[in-house]
Amino acid sequence: MTDRISWAMALHDFFGARGNDVAAVKPNDLRNLWTMMRDLQASAQAGQSGTISGGLYERACSPGANVVAVWYRASILGVLQTLPGNPLTPWSHEGELDDAVFQIAATFPMKKLPVGLVKNGLPCDVQELVKQIGART
Repeated sequence: MTDRISWAMALHDFFGARGNDVAAVKPNDLRNLWTMMRDLQASAQAGQSGTISGGLYERACSPGANVVAVWYRASILGVLQTLPGNPLTPWSHEGELDDAVFQIAATFPMKKLPVGLVKNGLPCDVQELVKQIGART
């Protein structure tokens, strides 16, 4: 089975599983995967391109990690950084995020966005997330 097929199956299982809550993850896994995604995005902007295999995501995480939940949480952090008035600005320094961001975002309540559902807003309470990160720093 190829990485592409196993990653597609993992995504299908994640979004098709019962319950809407995204599993908590380890802060280090979240940081590692977020850093990898940021570096890949920087490479793409520099004119380099390629495909990302599920194995690459798995290698960024510790053994036994819920890689799709880590990816989902890292993706939400990426989305937050693109919002007008980036709410993570106080904890962002030269492209790096403070440890507090990963510590809070790793366990902060988030919901899955089902495929095909049109929803206004993000799958978490951004104001509360920012409040908790601020309290941690």
